[in-house]
This record gives sequence, structure tokens and C-alpha cells, in this order.
Amino acid sequence: MHLLAASTQRNLGMAIAVVAIVGFAIYLIYNVLWAGRGEKGSELELAPNRKPYLSDEKLETSKLDLALVSGLVTLVIIGVALPLYWLGEPGRQQGYLEDSRRQFTSRGAGLFEESCSSCHGGGGLGGNTDHTITDDSGNFIAAIKWDVPALTTTLYRFSEEEVRHILNYGRPPTPMQAWGAPGGGPLTTQQVDELIQYIQSIQLDPDELQGEVLDGLVLQVRDDVLTANSDLSDRLDEANEAVADAGADEAAAEAAARQVAVLEVELREASEQYLRNLASPDRGELLFNNGVYGCARCHTPRDSWQFTGPETEPGAGPEELTKGSLEEAEMIAQLGNLIPADIPGGGGFGPNLTNGATLRQFDSAEGHVGFVIIGSQEGVGYGNFGQGDGGGQMPAFGVCVGDRDSSERSAIHGFCTLEDGSDRPGMLSEDQIQDIVAYERGL
Repeated sequence: MHLLAASTQRNLGMAIAVVAIVGFAIYLIYNVLWAGRGEKGSELELAPNRKPYLSDEKLETSKLDLALVSGLVTLVIIGVALPLYWLGEPGRQQGYLEDSRRQFTSRGAGLFEESCSSCHGGGGLGGNTDHTITDDSGNFIAAIKWDVPALTTTLYRFSEEEVRHILNYGRPPTPMQAWGAPGGGPLTTQQVDELIQYIQSIQLDPDELQGEVLDGLVLQVRDDVLTANSDLSDRLDEANEAVADAGADEAAAEAAARQVAVLEVELREASEQYLRNLASPDRGELLFNNGVYGCARCHTPRDSWQFTGPETEPGAGPEELTKGSLEEAEMIAQLGNLIPADIPGGGGFGPNLTNGATLRQFDSAEGHVGFVIIGSQEGVGYGNFGQGDGGGQMPAFGVCVGDRDSSERSAIHGFCTLEDGSDRPGMLSEDQIQDIVAYERGL
């Protein structure tokens, strides 16, 4: 809209300018080529002062009127064109901002694919990377595979300044290293801004975000729902077997696939109903353990990574060990006290929430809920590795945060404001946060 307005006003101004220039050119041509008469003969034969000039009646009527009208038209053109030009200035500024934003997003996308996609995945959809666990002296303990989060919801939890701090200084002890020049990284301040602009461009819409949260919960209860609905489970197994047995028979495969899709919809509805029937702390546990949308990633040891097994043969790479497998249990036993116990809420990047820690910190559930909604205070260290000056806060899970110091809720570029002017919601609803708090206060 702003670009359209700026373009219309600019085109109108250009048209007026062209009319003024053409009019002036016609005036000059008329006076030089047509109105003036060339000199005939020498000065002795016909001196210029002997040339008959216009009469007073001519000068003071049509000639004077023409001059006055020409001046008036010129003034009108100037008087109209300049205000129109000034009126278009806000639109031109907005157009410049939007064009700069597009350029930053494009360059940021290139930087992301070059520097970040190997860990965070193409398009920031998440991935994993090799990492090592060391003791306080820097000695090697174990090789792990770190689950790197998707970035499509980052600005729902962190302000732009917090993301900038993390990009500049990294996030120890995670694999996230310092990328910005202030932290010793290779990227300039502008390149960090370009990355942030790209990250903003890939954020999910609020409806998509809530769908992702619900998908994670449904996935967690899938087995329980199938166990409770044996008939649905049997029909789904038969439909999947029919897909496998169809082979090259395209018609049979398509019919079986349609049946699977119908049963998956039925399973989805049953799962959502199952979630609604759960007690608040039970739903809270599922939300707590809901990957990047939950709390366990920071508050439960080893939730965001898994061990890498020993080499299977000389020259072969390590294998990933399945969480909870016998091989992983053996490795944990060998490492003894060198790694933390995998206790839900036992503390990792974030503090320990067990043994009544949340009850001592918050006198009431309402205060606890408010803290999870807004997050911790800017500049105040939080958790076991929180820097406290931009990159170590408890994220805001219930509001779209701007500058925490000023308690604003609208980030730069208006990310926290939707097109209709309303505030963008947080990553989780208040009801979901209340469920999480009910679970945490029972740890």
C-alpha cells in the first residue's frame, strides 16, 4: 500500500514536472523562432531602434495578460507539485525500509545457508550436530549428538536483542558458538542484523505455531490412545499392511492409503479428546516435555542430546545410541558421576525445579504463571549458564517480547504486531502455561 501510494505520487509529480519543462521549452521556441523577426540589412539601412515595436495598447493588454497568466500557471504548478512531493515522502521512506528489509532478508538467507544450516537445518527447521561433553577442566568425557532446535519460533520466546546477543556471544555449554564480531566471531554487525531479519521472515504464524504445539502433544499420547482403542489400533495396522501388500497395484495402494488417512484423522480426534480429558498436571507434563515448545530442553539433563556410540570397526564413524537403550545405559554406568542424572526438571541449562524449588521461589501458582509468561528480567542472570546481559534469560513463553527493560511488547520491525494491529500472542496459551505450572509445582 505504501509503495503504491509513493509510486502514484511520484508519477504525478514527474508528470507535472514534464508539463512545466515542455511548456517552458514551447515558450522559448515561440519567442525566439516565431515571435521575433530577423534583422534585415545592415544597421545603416535599418537600425534596430527604427524597428516598429508593439503599441501601448498591445503591451498593456494581451502581451501583459500572457506574461501574467504564464507566471500564474508556473506558480500553480510549483505550488501543487512540491506539496505532492512532500506528501509522498512518508511512503518513500516506508518503501525504502521495506526494500532494505527485503535485501537484508535475502542476504541473511544466504548467510544462514552458508553458516547455520549445517546445524539448524535448511530453512531453520532444526537438525543435529556432533558435540562433546567435558569436565570443569576441559577434559573429554563423552561424544554426543546434540539436537539443534528449529528457529521458526525463536522470536516468540526471545526479543530481537536477545537473539542478537546469542548470535554475537554464543550460548555455552551448547554447540552454539559466537558468530558476531563482539564475541570474536567472523560476522560483522550488519551480517548479524541480516541473519536476524532472515530469522524473522521464517517465523511461524500464530495458528501454525499452535498447530505445531498440538502436534507434539498428540505424538506423545499416540501409543496410549492406540492402547486404549484396540479396535482403532487393529484397523490402522490392517490398513498399513494393505498399503504394504498392494505392491505395484496402484489402485489397491491408493485405496489403502485413503483408508490409512481416514483412520489417522480418527486417531487425531481421539488423541485430542484424550488430551482434553487429562488432569492439568498430566497435560503439563506433556507440555513440559514437548521438545522446543516445552521446558525439558533446558530444565532436564540430557534431554537435548544423546550419546554417540563407539566405532563399530576400524575407520568407521560412531553410531548414535537410542535414548534409553541398553547400550546407552551401559555408557552412563561407565561414566558414573561425570554426567548428570536424567531427572525430569533436574536442571541443565536452566535451574533445577525439583525438591520444591519452584514452591520456594514462587509463593503462589499465579506468580509462577506470570513468570513463565513474561520470562526473567533483562540483565539478571538466570539458570546455570545464563549470562544475564542479553542471552541468559528465561524466555517469555506467553507473550511476544520486545525490550524487557522498558516492558514493551513490540519488537523492532513490528514483529509482535499482526496486520490487523493486534498483539501477536506468545508461544503458549495461558491455559497451557497453567498446566505446566501445575506439573512443575509437583516435582
